[in-house]
Amino acid sequence: MKATTRIVSWCRRMLPALTLTVLVGCTNQPTSPDTPAGTPASRNADDLLIVDCLLPSQVRRLGLKFTYLTPQRPAKLPASECAIRGGDYVSYDRANFATSLKVWLEPAEQGDAEAQTYVGEIFEKGLGQEADYKVAAAWYRRAAESGYSRALINLGYLHEVGLGVEQDLALAMNYYRQASG
Repeated sequence: MKATTRIVSWCRRMLPALTLTVLVGCTNQPTSPDTPAGTPASRNADDLLIVDCLLPSQVRRLGLKFTYLTPQRPAKLPASECAIRGGDYVSYDRANFATSLKVWLEPAEQGDAEAQTYVGEIFEKGLGQEADYKVAAAWYRRAAESGYSRALINLGYLHEVGLGVEQDLALAMNYYRQASG
């Protein structure tokens, strides 16, 4: 029992010093010779995004013998501050349509036909935003130029129904034929 009391006593005395050491260690960022003094070594735009952060529980004591954890505390913070404070946040949520669009847009702009089709489908179905059939048709057209069958089918459907493009059953049939080989 006395050994436990000594350990708890030592931990109480050392906690402020350890906390200060960790905080000082977190604030010193390495710089490269190219980086001016006082500027962060890495600049990441994602660190500036405001996120829903769950800050860690507080360790609380009630009297001398009872120690407990509080629930995690939600806060809206920049991602970098949440990380520094030991918080928990979602960096990317592929189930979120805005994040999905962000993920697929870069490869789509680089010419990936599958990504172009996904972007087109997000715009066609209005996932996470208002449906925009003209933009969807443009993305399908880019993917269809490489012969991607799913994009050809989707573009054919837009022409068949007349969504965002002029209704043209003959052109829709040609897209369907191309898609089927």
